Amino acid sequence: MAVSKKDLANLIQQLPDKDIPLVADFLKRLISNPLDAHIPFDDEELTEDDLKAIEQAELEFQQGKTIRLKDIEHELRN
Repeated sequence: MAVSKKDLANLIQQLPDKDIPLVADFLKRLISNPLDAHIPFDDEELTEDDLKAIEQAELEFQQGKTIRLKDIEHELRN
């Protein structure tokens, strides 16, 4: 799935305000961390198990059963 920078900008414009800090943080980390540039792009098709896991994760996210990245980082530092 090829996405142009224009497409990405359009997606960003559609973000709810509450998600902007999360996406901004992700983009900053992606831009400033070239350490994983050697890792090849994973172009394998998603399996049925992958799709089920994604669906389950989305459900748990909607139910508030996930852990914030900031909380994980705090735990790892202590």
